[in-house]
Amino acid sequence: MRTADRSASHARCDSSRARGMANAEWLLLGGSILVSLALLELFLRLWFPLFPSPYQPDDVLLVKLVPGAKKAFTRQAVNGGQRIVSQINSQGFRGEELRSLDHLKRVIVYGDSSVQAEFSDLAATFPKQLESRLAPASSAGVEVINAGVVGYGPDQISLRLPGDLETLKPALVVVVIFADNDFGDLIRNRIYRLNSQGDIELSHYRLAPSWRANLQEAAHPRGLRRLQLERYASRLWWIVRQLWSQAPLAPDEGYYSTYVEQSLQRSQIEFRHYLTDGADVGYAEDPFADPYDADIALQPDSLSARHKTALMERVLIKLRDTTGRAATGLVLVILPSAVDVCDHYYFVNTRRYPQYDRGRLSRLVEDMAVRNGIPYLNLWHAFRAEDANLYYFHGGDDHWNDAGQAKAAQLLADLIKQRQLLDVPNRKP
Repeated sequence: MRTADRSASHARCDSSRARGMANAEWLLLGGSILVSLALLELFLRLWFPLFPSPYQPDDVLLVKLVPGAKKAFTRQAVNGGQRIVSQINSQGFRGEELRSLDHLKRVIVYGDSSVQAEFSDLAATFPKQLESRLAPASSAGVEVINAGVVGYGPDQISLRLPGDLETLKPALVVVVIFADNDFGDLIRNRIYRLNSQGDIELSHYRLAPSWRANLQEAAHPRGLRRLQLERYASRLWWIVRQLWSQAPLAPDEGYYSTYVEQSLQRSQIEFRHYLTDGADVGYAEDPFADPYDADIALQPDSLSARHKTALMERVLIKLRDTTGRAATGLVLVILPSAVDVCDHYYFVNTRRYPQYDRGRLSRLVEDMAVRNGIPYLNLWHAFRAEDANLYYFHGGDDHWNDAGQAKAAQLLADLIKQRQLLDVPNRKP
C-alpha cells in the first residue's frame, strides 16, 4: 500500500475514533442529564410535591373534591409561614375515613373554604374542634364530618344535602354561612332563580366549558403533566409572566383600601349578567370567585341587594325543609366577614356610603333564621365583643384562623348541648 493511501486510511480511522468518542461523550452527557432529572423528580415527589388539583368539575354541584386527593397550602409569613398538607378521604371529605355508624352520632358541617380550612392542620379545623368538644359530653361517640368545599355557596349545599342525608344518616347538620360572599354565590352559580311567586326554581345552569376543561386537566393530569418537573416548570413560568406583566404577586396597601369598592363594582356587574342570562342560559364562570357582598353592605336598597337577600332566605328554607323531612336537626353558624367585624381590616368610606352597617350581612341571616325557626349561632356578637382581629388571618387572607375556629367550636358545642340538638334517635341505615 502506498504511503498516501496508508495516511488517508489512518486519517479516516482517527476521524472515526474521534466521532465515536464524541458520540460516547454526548451519550454520557445525555445519560447523566436523564439520571439527574430522574433523581430530581424523585426528590420532588418525596419531599416537595406539587399535588394535582383536589377540585374536579361536577354536573350538579359545579365543583367537588377528588377522593384521595391532597392539597398543600403555605401560610403567609405574617400568619406563621407553615406548610400544611390536607388529605381528602375516599368519600370526598377532608379528614380520616368515616367510622361505622354503630353506637355513633354523626354531625355534618357544610360550608366553603372556611370549613374545608386547607389553611389549618386537621386538628385545628372547626369540624375537628367541634368533635373534640362534643364527644366527651355524649354517651355515644360523635363523629363530625367536614363537608366544606372551597367556593361553595348554600345553593350547592342544598343540592348535595339530600344524598348525604340518605347515605350518611347524620343526627345534625351544621351549615356555616359566610356573611361575606355567600349571598353573591347564589348569583354567580346561576343554580336558582326566583319565580313570579317568589319561590326558587332550578335554572338550566352549567359550568362554563373552559372552566370545566381546566378543572378536569388540573385534577387528572395526563402525559408530562403527571411529572413534578413539569408542574414546577409551569409554576416558574407563571411567576415569570406575573413579573414581566408587573402584576403584583401579593396585595399591596392600595388593594386593601380599594377592595370594597372593587367588590361593589364586581357585584353590580355580576348581577347585570345574571339578569341578562335568564333561566335558560346559566353559565357559572369562576366557581372560586368570592368578592365581598358590597352591594348589600353599602347599598341595601339596591335591586341586587334585595334580590340576593330574597334568594338567600328561600335557600335557607329549602335547607330547613330538607333536613326536616329526614328528621335531622339543622343549625346555622353565621361567620361574619373580616371586613365588617374587624377594625382597620379593609377600608370602607362611610362618607361615600352612609348606609354601610357593620353588622348587616350577619344580621340579615340571623333574621332569616328567626323568622323560619332555624337554630343559629351568630358569631358576630362573640367576635365583636373582643378584639376580632385575633380570630382572623392577616396579609389579605380574610379566613378565620385557628383561634377563630376554636372559639366558634366551643360556642356551637355549648349551644348544641343547651338546645339538646343531638338528642334525637340515632338514624340507622
